[in-house]
Amino acid sequence: MTALARHPYKLPVLAGVLLAFGYFTLGLVVPSLIALVPLCAWIDANLDRPWRFLRNGGFVFGMAWNLLILHWMRAMLQSSFLAVFAYLGLAAIFAAGSAAVVLVVAWTRKRTGWSFAVLLPAAWLSLEWVLAHGDLRMTAQHLGQSAATYPFLVQFADLVGPYGVGLALLLSNAFLYGAWSADTRSRRRRAAAAWIALIGVVLAYDAWAWTHPPRPTGTLKVGLVQPNVPLLEKMDAATDAAQQRQLFDLTRRAAALHADVILWPETAWPKPFYHWPDRPQTYALGEVQQLARELGVTLVVGAEYGIVRNDRPRAYYNAVFVVHPDGQLDDTWSAKVYLVPFVEAVPFKLLLGPILSGRGGWMHWLAGGFSPGPRIGPLPVAGTAMGVSVCYEELYFDLQRRLRNAGARIQAVITNDAWFGTTFFQTYQANTDRLRAIENRTSFVRVANSGISAFIDPLGRDLAWTDLNVEDVRVAELPLAGPPTVYDRIGDLPAWLAVAGLAAASIAAWRRSG
Repeated sequence: MTALARHPYKLPVLAGVLLAFGYFTLGLVVPSLIALVPLCAWIDANLDRPWRFLRNGGFVFGMAWNLLILHWMRAMLQSSFLAVFAYLGLAAIFAAGSAAVVLVVAWTRKRTGWSFAVLLPAAWLSLEWVLAHGDLRMTAQHLGQSAATYPFLVQFADLVGPYGVGLALLLSNAFLYGAWSADTRSRRRRAAAAWIALIGVVLAYDAWAWTHPPRPTGTLKVGLVQPNVPLLEKMDAATDAAQQRQLFDLTRRAAALHADVILWPETAWPKPFYHWPDRPQTYALGEVQQLARELGVTLVVGAEYGIVRNDRPRAYYNAVFVVHPDGQLDDTWSAKVYLVPFVEAVPFKLLLGPILSGRGGWMHWLAGGFSPGPRIGPLPVAGTAMGVSVCYEELYFDLQRRLRNAGARIQAVITNDAWFGTTFFQTYQANTDRLRAIENRTSFVRVANSGISAFIDPLGRDLAWTDLNVEDVRVAELPLAGPPTVYDRIGDLPAWLAVAGLAAASIAAWRRSG
């Protein structure tokens, strides 16, 4: 065992592979509870090694983990060869973060002797918090998100949010390692007892919450349409008329099922919508408004929205509009706030903007072109408030919490996930809506062009779940939310506690290094 633990990469690779399996939607929860035990053993066995050795092992761990969970990016090769560089680049960036975590944990462990139960969450969650901010923010790989496949097991997310779920998984790994590696029977028993207590408390709350669903304040009958338009066809202006006919036919089918509101996917309206602010009559979606009047139903419409000044487009938005049953286009609209770096917006614009903005050819994939939405707030839909996010914004728990705190009583995600083909990321991303529903105790509607579309109740249970790459229409009556949850009120407190714990461990280690 000593020889294995002293090997430069075997245990880090094992930990990375086990952790990756916790992200795949295979019905396995065990990997996330034990995956980091080999990494803890490797760190403890090599505290006497140079920092470069630990850095390299941490990087290998990160590459093993991220090359597996990011393999879905192969599906984007159908759009651009740049997907290869994005895949390898993201894996390397995230692996560098893993190396930093290993270095910090090893350094503080060696200097302070503190438990992994303190050091591992402090370093890991602090890194996740950093990655959730800035122009390149990304939360898809956050550990807590991996548990979204199992709604019963994460009912406690309404108290502590996704960072709290990640904390529980990290503590499980730390306690199990302590129970296995402790040098005395009493320490092993204490670590085992801590693990049993952790699992017992979590399961007890989960069971209580599962059998005591939140009391709704009303219901709303919601319809969704899944047109399943292929990517290349979606981008071909010659198919606009056919896309419109399909949307209208599917919408009529949903209206025949007595939906109060019908949602379309991201940018489902095939023609860009241009508005001249000095010409109020141009704020119109005439054909859509006529359809709403014909059916007597509220429509929530995804469209590309351009604001024109001096006869030149000044801003483009990946926007969402509400058309009321009387055909009125509501003045309140929203748009995607967290834009995909490079694809939708140039990050670090002062530095990269002059180089990339407005470029053509293959470079147009790096040139952005969209502006972030000017507001974060719910939309007035069928007598209630609906928080609508766009595309991969379902991964950003802070955005959903802000919408909930702004008054949303039901929430929706409109997206076009055809980019991801039939990879596991389709299911993984859709499952995160289950976690969002639990965190905020709101019903969620997911409307995807090619699937997966879904209705999810406040317990995270899917009431309907469409297949990939099929045309579909669904209608369901969903409960409206009551008061905000504890997580809505306290926010990402576990992340802040992790940052504070990392600061305390670093100060203690620094003092003892002298």
